[in-house]
Amino acid sequence: MDALNLALLDRLQRFFPLVPEPYRVLGEGLSLGEYDVRERIKSLKEQRVLRQISAIFNTGALGYRSSLVGMAVPEDALERAASAVNAYPGVSHNYLRPGSYNMWFTIAVPPGESLERTVDALAGEAGEWPTLILPAVRKYKLAVVLDVLREGEGEAGDERPDQPPVEATEPFQFTEANVRAVRRLQEDLPLEERPFAVVGEELGLGEADVIGLMKEWLGQGIMRRFAAVLNHRQMGFGANGMIVWRCPDERIDACGRILASHAEVSHCYHRPAYAQWPYNLYAMVHGRTVEECRRVAEKLAEAASLPDYQILFSTREFKKIRLKLFWDR
Repeated sequence: MDALNLALLDRLQRFFPLVPEPYRVLGEGLSLGEYDVRERIKSLKEQRVLRQISAIFNTGALGYRSSLVGMAVPEDALERAASAVNAYPGVSHNYLRPGSYNMWFTIAVPPGESLERTVDALAGEAGEWPTLILPAVRKYKLAVVLDVLREGEGEAGDERPDQPPVEATEPFQFTEANVRAVRRLQEDLPLEERPFAVVGEELGLGEADVIGLMKEWLGQGIMRRFAAVLNHRQMGFGANGMIVWRCPDERIDACGRILASHAEVSHCYHRPAYAQWPYNLYAMVHGRTVEECRRVAEKLAEAASLPDYQILFSTREFKKIRLKLFWDR
């Protein structure tokens, strides 16, 4: 992986330009022409380093209800349970992690469906194992941006998406055209000189209409970002840990903001606590090794003065896909 590819990947994650010729703009400052940028992106996809470049939507603004779910499954029942859970289209990630609750998955249910009834049904199909529904009470950070640059290679003024996610300021208009646009924009962007013109042809819109719609949705908090998603393992990030803390209620917002301010944290949420699971503050970290994640956890615990925590490393990946919005339409 040469320095130019690393710099390009960094840009693709942080600020994909919503302009008629985005690949040309991406190449500016890297001494790369538009064609070279597209060829490099094509090669990175073939190497499975770069998954796709697309819109990342605020699922809540589109009427979806989502949650992290923990399930306590005996080892000899894991295959059946994982198969049952993974069959639901709204389950995008499902991991095995150590502990009493060992199967952890994320789920989103479409508008009009009950999150609780859907999870109960999946739990029944999985084997009636104890289940925790852990929706986000508050989101402090939601931005998977891998630090791919070598030390000293960052550009001054680079955008760092470490601010709390912007919530929707306007309701999503559930028109047939808008639903079609969401379904297309969540898919990979074409590697064409004017990719948004290609997307517009598919949607029956002009290039300027597509770009204008995305900028409007970004401003309204309906779209969170338009960016690249990388393959963590192919980039050398072989470990990920879900760190869970017991945090006093009166400190949770302050501690959440402290954790979210660290670049190593990709997600940070306040979630409900239960008697059998007393953890209420969650942070996801990605590292090249388990030991690197442990060092990050120690640093975070010290920064927030929160000594009571666990790190739940993923030891098996049952499912990992991009959530396909409006799969039921």
